[in-house]
Amino acid sequence: MRILIALAVYLAVEITVLVLVGQAIGFWGLLGVLVLSAVVGAWAIRREGRRSMSELATAARSGRPAEAEVADGMYVALAGVLLVVPGLLSTVAALVLLVPGVRRALARRAADRAVRAGSARMGPAVTVVGTGGPAGWGAGPDAGPGRAPYRGTVIEGRVIESGEGS
Repeated sequence: MRILIALAVYLAVEITVLVLVGQAIGFWGLLGVLVLSAVVGAWAIRREGRRSMSELATAARSGRPAEAEVADGMYVALAGVLLVVPGLLSTVAALVLLVPGVRRALARRAADRAVRAGSARMGPAVTVVGTGGPAGWGAGPDAGPGRAPYRGTVIEGRVIESGEGS
């Protein structure tokens, strides 16, 4: 329901802006602005899309995570959709999204929100120390050649199933 209300408000504002700009510069001026913005937007999308794909390929070849490049590509695609939608506000939003610094800031913010949302859903972290743990971990007498001693606080206890999540 909220999405429908937001869409209705957006359409009303977009139509109002189009009418006001059309009254100020005339029908042909408005049509020229819309066509010019579509042409400039298509050029910018092509250019930024190629750059984004090139960076994604470079990240894949080097074996490093490509979250930033994927987010960058998604924002370029969103800008493309906004340019297809007729209107001045959508065109301005698309052109803003085509600025690399804006896309990087939005990607960082989205990643931070995703991490916080994921952290909130996860329970408390538990680290098991001692025999059977990953190589290189150990505590007290288990520490030996090739095994680093555990430097945290060891709390002995047992795991009890909880009723959370059911």
